[in-house]
Amino acid sequence: MSTVLKILLLLFSILSFSQNKQENEIFKKIISHEIEKNKVSIYIKCRKPKTSFNVREFKEDTRGITVSEMTLNDFKKNNTDTEETWDLELIKQSEFDPKYIKNTNCLTDEEIEIIFKDIYKRQNIISVSKPLFDNDFENCIVSITYSKSFQSASGRSYLLKKTNGIWTIITEFGHWIS
Repeated sequence: MSTVLKILLLLFSILSFSQNKQENEIFKKIISHEIEKNKVSIYIKCRKPKTSFNVREFKEDTRGITVSEMTLNDFKKNNTDTEETWDLELIKQSEFDPKYIKNTNCLTDEEIEIIFKDIYKRQNIISVSKPLFDNDFENCIVSITYSKSFQSASGRSYLLKKTNGIWTIITEFGHWIS
């Protein structure tokens, strides 16, 4: 019995580490893409909000992109709300161009509130959601939100696919603004 328990514990640890590594790769890919695309300095928020995902809206927004029903069902089933934060060391370990990242550690909600109160011009505070994987960890959906001020935000979602061991952005969808 103890051998089986040890094997299960080892498997769980390996899977947990693997998923965390995958999430960190997604985070780096999305932040790099946003920096390259927008060429603006950003702050990065710590909390991982729930990924926005609705199968019907996804199909409407991504006409022409083929995703299997099994993968879409995996996304729907795996979309759980958890209270997680990004690893504080992730920004430091990444090789982002420092002229585009304003903070060396990701920010808490309280720190963001102080920034909005103390700096009177619009900001670019990005929040990257918890990646939503299919069961095979070959496809992923992640949402981002840009907070500009207390009352202004925008966002979108990305579909990513792992190809030859590298996460690749397939498409953007679900654009919104408030």
